[in-house]
Amino acid sequence: MKTVSLELFQLIKSLSKQEKRYFKLFAARHVIGKENKYVQLFDAIDKQQAYDEVKIKKKFVGQTFIKQLHVTKNYLYRLILNSLRQYHESNSEDPFPVLMRNAQILFKKGLIQQSEKILDKAMKSATENERFLQVLEVYRWKHQIINSRNDVKGLEQYVNVDFQKEIGILDIYKNYLEFQLLHDNIFIPYWKQGGIRKAEEKEAYSKMFEDELYQDIENAKSFNARMFYHNARFLYYFQISEWEKCLEHMQAQVLMFEKLDANLLKGDREANYISSLINLYIIQKQLHQYEEGLLNLRKLREIPTSSNALKKRLFTRSYNLEIDLYISTGQFRKGVSNLAPVVNELTDSEKEIHHRIGFYYNLAYLNFGAGNYNVALDWINSLLDEPELKARADLYSFGRILNLFIHYELGNDQLLEYIVKSTYRFLLKRKRLYKTESIVLRFLKKYPNFTDKQILKGFREMYNELSSLTDNEFEARAFEYFDILSWLKGKLEDRDFEEVTIEKRGTLDLVL
Repeated sequence: MKTVSLELFQLIKSLSKQEKRYFKLFAARHVIGKENKYVQLFDAIDKQQAYDEVKIKKKFVGQTFIKQLHVTKNYLYRLILNSLRQYHESNSEDPFPVLMRNAQILFKKGLIQQSEKILDKAMKSATENERFLQVLEVYRWKHQIINSRNDVKGLEQYVNVDFQKEIGILDIYKNYLEFQLLHDNIFIPYWKQGGIRKAEEKEAYSKMFEDELYQDIENAKSFNARMFYHNARFLYYFQISEWEKCLEHMQAQVLMFEKLDANLLKGDREANYISSLINLYIIQKQLHQYEEGLLNLRKLREIPTSSNALKKRLFTRSYNLEIDLYISTGQFRKGVSNLAPVVNELTDSEKEIHHRIGFYYNLAYLNFGAGNYNVALDWINSLLDEPELKARADLYSFGRILNLFIHYELGNDQLLEYIVKSTYRFLLKRKRLYKTESIVLRFLKKYPNFTDKQILKGFREMYNELSSLTDNEFEARAFEYFDILSWLKGKLEDRDFEEVTIEKRGTLDLVL
């Protein structure tokens, strides 16, 4: 039996309210009779939570179009795409596609001078935004126009001047791709596995910069190439815990964006500027520059974003940073209270898997610190239920460790015994069983059979063993995911986890 295609259903469900409204206006031009069958089908599919073609056929039984539903669905799919293209063209910050289409139409009508005038505008837009392939496309069309009208003088100008400019653009584009490659090679392992926990991982990162091209930012020939260089250096120094150098590169990158004219800080550049501010906050937090981080967070929220997608992205990222700030400063209860009104909106709007996992982990950690263990368990279960294990393997793996502490606090002794074994097998299989995790698992494996006196002794032994690892550059990474030592200190001194963490960080009054 042929599988029913879900493409139309998925496309309809991806539309925003504005896109749906625009589609219906667009589709009104295709009305047949009193009612538009495509809008009817659109509405019926939109109302479904899961696509059910049998119900669709029952709803429209007797109508002519339902007899060839696959044809109607294909047409509706194309109709939606056409409306989306027109909608986004009218709202796009990149005028290039429309300019090029207009230039081509004018050229075909023989209005050469008008076409060339629009091509000049397209060239200006593409050059300002460093869209090198667009620049080359303009050159190709200019060359085609020259040949079409046998313009010998124009052809001489191209051969003697423009050809070299075109080759120069190819050289700059190649340079851009080389620095993009460096950036991607640095970020791929981080996105997959998180922080460095092995010497060979550190060595692999260092080797990525051995090429002479990557020794100096002066070798980067464009704004975007320089952005890739700073981004790659930022993550490299972040991974090897050279925080000051890390800060230096991200401050330089933020300054690059802030020196741009306001009319150039839009689209991709606006999104990259936001990412730069987020990265700057991350390193400020690492250096315990909380006041600077707070100012940076406020700056993020004051950016007048120009698209709904970017507004949503900025909303979710800035609030995840706020959660992180409460965790870092130990203000767990304040964080839970202040974030309560927006938590559901945040998790519903976050679509990117590695960011969503980060949300789940941070919310579990925040509620754990506030003593809301059942709520923490709900969030950690949301993380552990995510199927994409390759996204943020570090958070997923340490989420399993946090899960053990949550069950300990809930007194789920019998369940804990089982979870310890499954966690050990999971970490061993995925080669993420480091010394820190092994010490925790060893204690929790024995815990259910301990007396109160033995538990206290076990806590002290675990605290001493883990304390000895804080100077190990690879093991110290674990304490960035969860402050185990502060939690253990609370147990040994019969004090609240939040109290110990705030004492460690120093009292800070964070007002956002």
